[in-house]
Amino acid sequence: MEDAARKLEAIDPELSVDTAPSPAVTAPARTRRDFLGGALAAFSGLAIADILRQYPLAAQTPPNCSTVGNPFVPVTEFVSKGGKLEANITVSQANRSVAVIAQAGYQCRQMLLRLYEGVEPATGAKWPPNINVPGPGPVLRCRTGDRVVIHLLNSIDPAKFGQVSKDDHACNVINQLSPSGGSTELYPGSDTPPSCLHGSNITNLHYHGTHVTPDGHGDNVMIDVLPISQALTPAQQQENQKRQQQGLPPTYYRGRFDNDFTIPKPPPPDNPSQPMQMGQAPGTHWYHAHKHGAVALQLLNGMAGAFVIEGEFDDQLRSLIPGLTEKVIVIQQLGDTIAVCAGPPINTGIGGDPFPLVNGQVQPVITMQPGQIQRWRLVNATMSQTAYIKYWFLGKDVYSPSNLDPANKGYVPAIRQIAYDGVQLAPERYGDPAFGQSQVFVVAPGQRIDLLVQAPTSPGTSLLVFQAVTPTILCPNPGPLPPPADPILLSLNVTGSPVSATLPTQAQFPQMPWWLQWNEADPRNKIVNVRKLAFNSDGTGRPAINGKAFNGVVDQYPVLNTAEEWILENYWASSIHPYHIHVNPFQVIEVYDPNKSDNPTLTAPYNWHDTIAIPPAKVVGADTFPGRVRVRTRYTDFAGEFVLHCHILDHEDRGMMQAVQIIDPKNPKVAPPNMHH
Repeated sequence: MEDAARKLEAIDPELSVDTAPSPAVTAPARTRRDFLGGALAAFSGLAIADILRQYPLAAQTPPNCSTVGNPFVPVTEFVSKGGKLEANITVSQANRSVAVIAQAGYQCRQMLLRLYEGVEPATGAKWPPNINVPGPGPVLRCRTGDRVVIHLLNSIDPAKFGQVSKDDHACNVINQLSPSGGSTELYPGSDTPPSCLHGSNITNLHYHGTHVTPDGHGDNVMIDVLPISQALTPAQQQENQKRQQQGLPPTYYRGRFDNDFTIPKPPPPDNPSQPMQMGQAPGTHWYHAHKHGAVALQLLNGMAGAFVIEGEFDDQLRSLIPGLTEKVIVIQQLGDTIAVCAGPPINTGIGGDPFPLVNGQVQPVITMQPGQIQRWRLVNATMSQTAYIKYWFLGKDVYSPSNLDPANKGYVPAIRQIAYDGVQLAPERYGDPAFGQSQVFVVAPGQRIDLLVQAPTSPGTSLLVFQAVTPTILCPNPGPLPPPADPILLSLNVTGSPVSATLPTQAQFPQMPWWLQWNEADPRNKIVNVRKLAFNSDGTGRPAINGKAFNGVVDQYPVLNTAEEWILENYWASSIHPYHIHVNPFQVIEVYDPNKSDNPTLTAPYNWHDTIAIPPAKVVGADTFPGRVRVRTRYTDFAGEFVLHCHILDHEDRGMMQAVQIIDPKNPKVAPPNMHH
């Protein structure tokens, strides 16, 4: 069996084979023609190499992992200049030395990962400056009103991963080898295109949290960027030609796609006789790959980065806290495989339960002066619920992994939560013990949170610890995994000369701009429709919404310049489902967890989000009581097509997604849906 495994991995190093007689095998995306295609690629290697010489791949790297206690290293930032942010983002692949902490303890693993390499044309700044560093792409930073131009180049070498099929309408095939010889097909089972694991070398970019057009060269996730070395198939060419005849842009691009959009400024003073307008909320947002069928694997590989959009809120904070500095903290779990559990029904998840890293580092140390205040921007850029965790500080003087009681604080900084999902809190919520004043915060996959962190006035060390909100269960479902031996995200070391600084009071905290308020008496805010989404499974057990896995058809048709309420229900007892919708943020007006005896009533002004975790269901006998979230939103400024989905990304890839088309009554013609994956 071990010999067979070595031979198979020699054919395709991305295929992971478990030599133990386990019912589950961890393996990445593969298509039915991968082995044949891999042999053909070997004979055509020179031609591919010739093409890729102008798109050099990152060098192979020796083991050089981050270790516990290294100083925090910020990610290179590309900053707008003269009202324009321009960057070249190349998707490549390279071996990376990834620090992993699991139940077996600290490990340094070599992984072949897809990753972002960046260049800022204006300055020549490059990311990564150290090719040994795994983790996110460069931080993009601009201001409201700026033009953003991102040149996305796909220089992935498909032969490196064995993913050489050019058919985007086929699912990956993963075979399980048996100890007695032979193999059986483990995946796709009952999964069918377009909602199955596939297309892992095709990519695009989503600008998560932006309020910009979803069409054309905006925040458009309906396009596919193929590797530069991979020609379009006849079917892809025909689809592009068909769209051209309809006056629509292409779906498929070879090698390159340019995103080019403007971040909206705050709208002018309100005119009640005109439609409601929404500016871009300045705050902590992010960008990541969004190729349906490959989102989970590409995020697990590290294809994500922070997108900081500044505006009036930032200016107000800096005036309140002179000398305020920032830390951008991108939380990732890095790996090279999606786990597949034998069914029925088939389950998928994160392979190996990797430890959450900070900018690619394991438990780094941030240093502050006594009394100093910093703004920390945290981005949960993980693919899976294994990082659906709550955080709080514990003093190193009282820390014990067996006693993580938040009440047992010890030496800790003071924190103030000031924004969720890149949207500032209202002063009432900033002063709320359950929100802004809480010393414990929860961040689901896809969410962001902004904190003001004030160091104690004396030297010492504090630890930012975490704990799973819902238990992690991996193949072959033996039960919840135990937590890591030391569930510490990072350390805070306070040393040096004291600094005099004061956290803002509720009265001092910046007011919400008018366009982020919700006047109940304004007729433009009248709820015209109530929609209900049940996050459940289809007839085969595949992740689905309203019992249907995504099939490329538009499901929701809201109308521009209207307000709606959506009821989101989770029928899975084993998992949360972080609901995310593109383009327009929403207010959360109710959260109900059937597993809790106390569900607090939310009151206005409600917090804005673009992602919210729907609590898991509770099953009692034959009855299922779903977790529930109620939200309301306004469809402003932009018509067009985009998606909503679960942000546990293997759930999305396998079908827990819907397409949304915002209809403009003044231009009611609806373009044919161009979801094609």
